[in-house]
Amino acid sequence: MGTVIPSKVLEQIEFCESHLPVWTSAPAASIGLTAAQITSLTTLTTQTRAAYNAALAARNASKAATNTLNTSAAGMRELASDLVKTIKAFADLQPVPGAVYSLAQIPQPAPATPAPPPGKPTDFQVVLEPGGAITLSWSGEYSAASSGSFYNVFRRLPDQSGYVHMGGTSGSTLQNRRMSFTDASVPTSAAAEGVKYIVQGQRGTNVGLASDVIAVEFGVEGGGGVSFKQFAEEGSPELAPPTLRAAA
Repeated sequence: MGTVIPSKVLEQIEFCESHLPVWTSAPAASIGLTAAQITSLTTLTTQTRAAYNAALAARNASKAATNTLNTSAAGMRELASDLVKTIKAFADLQPVPGAVYSLAQIPQPAPATPAPPPGKPTDFQVVLEPGGAITLSWSGEYSAASSGSFYNVFRRLPDQSGYVHMGGTSGSTLQNRRMSFTDASVPTSAAAEGVKYIVQGQRGTNVGLASDVIAVEFGVEGGGGVSFKQFAEEGSPELAPPTLRAAA
């Protein structure tokens, strides 16, 4: 029976509607069905068709009502949002904005939380350029240029007692996810003893943790290249933003 009677309700209705005329006109002795059986199936098929049509109409009506609800709710929300914006703009012009928010029974916006300073620069790479310049590259958390991240580069030559601000670079972008800085002013005399760098991020006046010392040595590889090591230098002075520190 399962392979004869369809599984879907509409197909079952259509099956009965198409077979009832055939079964009704056939003699009982030919297919074995009585008139009472045909009458019962006819009644049930008519009832099922009516119930199906009613359910379909209700389903369509529900969809239409839902569309009407969603359209109305969207308009309501848009207008309510505009009114809230108006209240906020009005409150910002008042001596006591909180009183306006309390009277309107809407929450007063919390003060904006400043973004943290750029994280400590890590994952350094050093490249010796053909002309003798040194390019440092690194990564760090909270380094997006769009949020105002900026990195200062400080250098210490062998004959210097402290670090000198050499310049800086903006934070990372979608095109360049790592920051980099090229130092084209490394004196030849410093090659033998090496050069030390420290990189420190800042956002506005909010300064982040300085990197470990990057010690760059020249001519230590087979082709006269460059190598570097990274370490925490004990007793390193606190670095200030370049606007607060004069170059030596």
